[in-house]
Amino acid sequence: MKSTNNNIETKSLSNLRILGLDPIIYNKTGHPGIVLSAAPLMQAIYLNNLIANPAVPDWINRDRFVLSPGHASTLQYAILHLAGYNLTIDDLKNYRHINSKTPAHPEYGVTPGVDNSSGPLGQGVGYGVGMALAEQHLAAKFNKPDYKIIDHYTYVLCSDGDLQEGGAIEAIQLAGVWKLNKLIMLYDSNDCQLDTKCDAVLKIDYQRFFEAQNWNYIRIENADEDLPAIQKAIEQAQKYDKPTLIECKTIIGYGHPKQGSPMHSSPFTPEEMEQVKAFYDFNHPQFYVDNDVKKHWQDTFAKRGATKYEEWKKKITAYKATFPKEYEELFVIPSVDLKAFEALLTTDKDKKAGTRIIMGDVFKYYQQKCLNNMFGGSADLGTATKIIGYNGSWTTSTPQNNNVHFGVREFAAGTISIGVELHQGLKGFNSTFLIFADYMKPCIRMACIQNLPVIFAFSHDSIGVGFDGKSHQPVEQLAMLRNCPNLNVFRPADIKEAIGCLKASVEAKSAPSALILSRQDTPYQLSETCWEQTLKGGYIVVAEDETKPLEAIIIATGTEVAPAIVAAKTIKKNIRVVSMPCVELFEQQSKAYREKIVPKNITKVIAIEFSNDYVWYKFVGKTGLMLGVDDYGLSGSADAVIKYKQLDQTSIINRITAYLGE
Repeated sequence: MKSTNNNIETKSLSNLRILGLDPIIYNKTGHPGIVLSAAPLMQAIYLNNLIANPAVPDWINRDRFVLSPGHASTLQYAILHLAGYNLTIDDLKNYRHINSKTPAHPEYGVTPGVDNSSGPLGQGVGYGVGMALAEQHLAAKFNKPDYKIIDHYTYVLCSDGDLQEGGAIEAIQLAGVWKLNKLIMLYDSNDCQLDTKCDAVLKIDYQRFFEAQNWNYIRIENADEDLPAIQKAIEQAQKYDKPTLIECKTIIGYGHPKQGSPMHSSPFTPEEMEQVKAFYDFNHPQFYVDNDVKKHWQDTFAKRGATKYEEWKKKITAYKATFPKEYEELFVIPSVDLKAFEALLTTDKDKKAGTRIIMGDVFKYYQQKCLNNMFGGSADLGTATKIIGYNGSWTTSTPQNNNVHFGVREFAAGTISIGVELHQGLKGFNSTFLIFADYMKPCIRMACIQNLPVIFAFSHDSIGVGFDGKSHQPVEQLAMLRNCPNLNVFRPADIKEAIGCLKASVEAKSAPSALILSRQDTPYQLSETCWEQTLKGGYIVVAEDETKPLEAIIIATGTEVAPAIVAAKTIKKNIRVVSMPCVELFEQQSKAYREKIVPKNITKVIAIEFSNDYVWYKFVGKTGLMLGVDDYGLSGSADAVIKYKQLDQTSIINRITAYLGE
């Protein structure tokens, strides 16, 4: 079927398709099939609907666009170039080159105009839900009569593969429950994937499925060419009171001789590319942009965005003058004054609690007494983790509240929290048990890659869980988390360290945090700890007698700090105790500081932690002692399990004593 350039939008679409293919052909790598099938969908979103300003790409009230199938990256890059973002033809030529602005999959913070990093399929759906949720919350919280300062749409492009991922289904369910009417998802339904046709692995009637999830559903039969139908569907979706899926039936590789067959990741040959160009009546050299097409994009997308931004700028200036407190809360850079938490300190030396309780107290105090920018909740475990929003449950009738109920959906809790953080204006967080970090690991990794300071809180952190047994007692999870580059893993020992860990997490600019919290009790406040020193990741809590040679160092984290202190004071040796609530922050300190805390000339180093993390061998070396857990747990009381593993107070003292040869 011969395509004709009979109007400017069709002409633009042909140019967009070829420009999206050019980086793939030029570099002989990439995914061309989706470029041809999804181009009409993305052009409809950007050219006629999406409001954004290339001159101010981080404008908080811009419409968001989430590309979930990141292998369509060259299509997004081509659009961003046409739309006027700082992305040149040379950038398109550098596709998939090291340190280019056009990586294989779009990366947040690397390419101007990219609102999220696109990674494993399905996650982008959750990001979109999180962005739409953040928009609804911020609008309810900050908008005033005549001052709609937060008022935008979130558009998502998804693929057949996205909708097969469990994490996407979790997020879709929640979007329907939450009636996120400003969430519009266009589905490139081309019925093909890498190994098979979709019907070989999928038997779902998407209309019935999405309507059952409380979504609106619209279907377009000939989305390869029917631009007016796509536009009409988007306009219709904007009027609904629920999220909308627009299923756009397309042909993968539309215009290629083998269109409609699996051609997911095979770059076209030069001969095939010429055939595609002929199909679209596009007789131009590589990376050609028609002047009329460029002007049309400037007259529509760029002009619309610039006009809307200037209108908003005037409105936000007046808002700042009229509502200074609200303005500051929305745009303030979060910071924590440690002294503000003095009310949480106690003189009761006998008070004990799990660090989940302790951190819950800190979370609540921060939200209610300091800055109410937290937005998140738990995957149906808030009553146990204690890490929740403490300013009321978020519902469709109370969208200004900040406690989000994710249900039993750890994956979606992760991706939605990332979407909240990507949106700006809020501190995204979530909580569950540490054992379920396995369900959330892909989200944590993408938060690290995107340099997003999301807070992931994990309670019930060890064999101290007790009766629930080995399936619920984390062992290897701490090692997994600490092996994620750019993730700060915090395991506080008491209230002072919890406050310090919160400060570091809230003030983080480019690194997510994992808060590791216990079910088992520990002293609520240790006299030896220090919230300021916590910010260094590791510090001395019990100093040795400096008039005598230092004989050993004990390093401990979390609930193991208290028994480490008791052991050092009981054993008749000159021992130093180091609390290390965050290995990552400690490693960022100067070499001189690290050497001062854990000198390399001390060969008797003991590490105590209820995990099997090999990171401690970096400190104890070949001659040290690691007191940890080298196998899965047991079903029994926490005290019984800890004693069985020889990690109770008496066993710790006996094992260290034997090691030191007393």
